[in-house]
Amino acid sequence: MAEQEPTKLPTPSSCTADFCLVPIGTPTASVSKEVAEVQRLLKKSGVKYSMHSAGTTIGILRHNADA
Repeated sequence: MAEQEPTKLPTPSSCTADFCLVPIGTPTASVSKEVAEVQRLLKKSGVKYSMHSAGTTIGILRHNADA
C-alpha cells in the first residue's frame, strides 16, 4: 500500500462516529461524572450527537465540502 500524505486524503462531507467510556484501573465502574462532562462538551461544541445506553454517537456534516 502506497503511503499518502494525510492532508491530501479525500475527506467525506459527513461522517458518524460512536464511542463509549470504559473505566480501567478505577475503584468503581461508574463513569457518570465523565459522561456528564462529555455531554457538556458536546453541547458547547454544537456537534450533533445522540447518547444511548451503549455510548454516544456523533455526526459531523461539513458545510463546505470543497474546502
